[in-house]
Amino acid sequence: MRPTQPVVMSAHVRAAMILGYLLLGLLSGVPDVRAQERTRNTASATLTILKGTAQRVSPGGGQPQPATDGMNLGAGDRVLTGPNSEALITFLDGSTLTVMPKGDVTVKQAEVGTQRSTIAIQIHLGKVWARVVRLADQKSSFSLESNTATATVHDGLIGGQQDEDGTFTCWTKAGPLIVTDRHGQTVTLRPGAKTVVKGDQPPTPQPFAVHQSVLTIAASANVLPLVLMDDGVRVAGFVAPGVEVNQVFGSFTGHGEDGTRTVEVPAGVPGPFTLVLEGREDGPFHVTLSGSFKGVLAYLQPLSGTIMKGQRLHARIEQVFDQAAIGDPKQAKVRSGAASALTPLAGPLPGKILLSTDELASAGGSR
Repeated sequence: MRPTQPVVMSAHVRAAMILGYLLLGLLSGVPDVRAQERTRNTASATLTILKGTAQRVSPGGGQPQPATDGMNLGAGDRVLTGPNSEALITFLDGSTLTVMPKGDVTVKQAEVGTQRSTIAIQIHLGKVWARVVRLADQKSSFSLESNTATATVHDGLIGGQQDEDGTFTCWTKAGPLIVTDRHGQTVTLRPGAKTVVKGDQPPTPQPFAVHQSVLTIAASANVLPLVLMDDGVRVAGFVAPGVEVNQVFGSFTGHGEDGTRTVEVPAGVPGPFTLVLEGREDGPFHVTLSGSFKGVLAYLQPLSGTIMKGQRLHARIEQVFDQAAIGDPKQAKVRSGAASALTPLAGPLPGKILLSTDELASAGGSR
């Protein structure tokens, strides 16, 4: 494996993290993401425990052992998450895999290069969500595998779930996802679609939505929007110097040719959500906050002001729901919502984020 490393961004609210010998130096309270000097490292990925507990089984097998924040992972490593626990695997090319509660996955293959990567994840049980970085070589691939099917994408936002009864479900929010079952039957899913592989039935596309209620942030090109979910742990959006982060199952993060950025997250709960904006350059900015149910707009709120380069502002977002659907986030119907006034954010960004030096270098602060 080439000599490279991930880099921690000091984004946890308590303090910066030290990832042992993966990092040189401490990012304590530094507001910007900094790429640290590289050291020789044979790991293919790094494990971050977002919440709760996780265990690791080494490639040689044996009993699961407690996993630690920042530990190295490579091909053959198996990761298990406990109840109410989530873990994030960050590969050296910047691709990430969020392992949801009660998950059991193996890094089956992890050949990572600056131009081409081949990553394969075996899902034994549970649900995962992956953000796959676009690389120059079109032969790059990221696969989610079960005993009954394989789902492969070149780049995008995809997920997969393996149930105890053998049913395999996979989704895509960005990027065409090619799904092949054990009989060789193939279907290509377009963004916003899922398929269920069970028994001998051929895979067929179906609509995909985690929650019927969705929160969307559309931001002008001179600010980086980041959304902290109601659990106070997971984040989706953009971080300095413009690198995309997506830890939220079923969310969307993307940018237009004009530099505008969009963050869309499942939002079948009142919140609170936290919106953070970071200035890329001095000047006026505008953001549109909206909530919708089954694609129909429920509320819309424009936010605007003036921001300086490197400055961070934040606001609290709360929503009101139809009482009849409260308690079921998947079906909850949002009625209204609003953000508080934007105020300066002191300290680091919220959440826990691990970034790849390769992705930082390729972004070059240009987004």
